[in-house]
Amino acid sequence: MKRLSRLYLLVLAVAIFSTAILAQAAKDAQPGSEFDPLVTKSYVDEQIQKLSSKIGKTQPSSSGSSTNVSTVDEQVIDNLRTDVRDLTNLIIDAYTKIQTLEKQNYELIQKLEAIESGFVVVEASKGQQIALGAGSEAIVRSGEATAISGIYGGLADVTEARDLTSGQAITNQHLLISARDDGRGINVVSDVCFMLIRGSYSIE
Repeated sequence: MKRLSRLYLLVLAVAIFSTAILAQAAKDAQPGSEFDPLVTKSYVDEQIQKLSSKIGKTQPSSSGSSTNVSTVDEQVIDNLRTDVRDLTNLIIDAYTKIQTLEKQNYELIQKLEAIESGFVVVEASKGQQIALGAGSEAIVRSGEATAISGIYGGLADVTEARDLTSGQAITNQHLLISARDDGRGINVVSDVCFMLIRGSYSIE
């Protein structure tokens, strides 16, 4: 039993050491390359099966009879298989979270760049709606448009110091601010409408 425990610890240590080396080597590698391979669950299972067959492999002795060189308990193999699968799932979960964080970081950078770049000219056609993000500012330069209320309130017309609710006409050249990202925005009524917008927005 001590021999099995030592073998288990040795295999586990080798797996951890190999993972650390591969992680360091793949740090700057392209995903899917030979330095950063994408491993599937079926591949891991196949490698475990090969390892299991090698561990329990028999070799002929000098007398001609077959001798079991290293017979390992099936429980040890199951434990190794479970550990590798858990490690694989952990890596997949970590990779998924990294992708999510990268997406959020990219969106944040876009918002910061939009704020730093100042006002941008936006052209919209009749029937289109411009959803403004939290803290976004807008000025209708030409054309006709109405306000769109959000879940928690209307669109702030800071020039007149009042809130505009859905359907109310927007006065051109007035500064509008969206306090929250809750659906507040601008509905274009005329054939074409030109606006100045600073901050995040989307055209629907």
